[in-house]
Amino acid sequence: MRNRILEIVVFLMDYMRDNSEKSSGTDELSATLVDMGYSEHEINTAYDWFLDQFSSNTEEYYSAFPVGSFSSRIFTEQERLQLSTDAQGFLLKLNNSGILNDEQLELILERTMLLTGEPISLEQIKIIVSSVIFKDYEQFNNQDLFDSNFTNSGLLN
Repeated sequence: MRNRILEIVVFLMDYMRDNSEKSSGTDELSATLVDMGYSEHEINTAYDWFLDQFSSNTEEYYSAFPVGSFSSRIFTEQERLQLSTDAQGFLLKLNNSGILNDEQLELILERTMLLTGEPISLEQIKIIVSSVIFKDYEQFNNQDLFDSNFTNSGLLN
């Protein structure tokens, strides 16, 4: 379910970026998301997280840095080997859109470097990202990444 909520958050960020001049109501967006197969609970959870991020005044490690990002994260050779190109692109998209801050991106990269085997796929990185941004550290289980019964929603990337 966390992956589906993450997909909704990414959809909302993309929608806001692409439709900044238009003002659509949340009812219209919600109807679109329901048509895409998301439940009302998932949509409401994503909206709540999204609104919390913009109204939060919590102090973070990087809070002394400028608000705008003036640089891009370059993946090391080992990180490029560990992550599929889709996973790399997804992480950069989330970081550039503000869904992931620099500290969270580094935490995600640290987690991926601890895993061995095939490069981490897009669906696998979504599990890791979800556990970090929704703060589900206790519920995160590396076995989820390699579960053969893992359901690939494939609705958004």
